[in-house]
Amino acid sequence: MVKHTKSQAALEYLTTYGWALLAAIIALGALAYFGFLNPSNLLPNRCDFGKQLVCIDYKITTIAGNSQVSLILRNDFGKPINITGVGGDEILPSPKSLFLDIGDENELNISLSQQVPVGEKKEVNPVITFKRVGATNSHNLTGTVFVTVQ
Repeated sequence: MVKHTKSQAALEYLTTYGWALLAAIIALGALAYFGFLNPSNLLPNRCDFGKQLVCIDYKITTIAGNSQVSLILRNDFGKPINITGVGGDEILPSPKSLFLDIGDENELNISLSQQVPVGEKKEVNPVITFKRVGATNSHNLTGTVFVTVQ
C-alpha cells in the first residue's frame, strides 16, 4: 500500500537521528566518567598573594598520607617582614616564624588537615599573618594556590 510511505519515512528519519543522539550521549558520558570534561583540569596552575608577597615557586605534595603546601615567597613590601603564623580553611594552624628581608626569598611549608589524592587539582587559600619589622600591629594576607598535587 502506498498510503503508509510518508509515515514510514518519518519514522526511519527519527529512528536514525535517535540512534545518533544516543551514541553522542554515551560518548559524552564516557568522557565525563574518565575526567576529560572536568573543567578544573583545563585551568592553569596559579599562586597569588598580591604584588608585595610574590610566589616564586609552589607545589602541593602528598607523602605517607600527609599533604603539604610548599611555597617559595619573595618579600617585595619594601620593608623586612616576619611571618608569625599561617591559617585558613583545610590548613592546620601553625605559629610559624619566618623572617624575610627586602627582596629575600624563603620557603614556607604549610600542612593540610586532609589528605589530597595525587594527580588531583587542589585550591588552598592560606591566610598568612605577618608583622613589618619595627611595627607592633599584625596584618593578614590571604592568598590562593591552585595546583596539581604531586
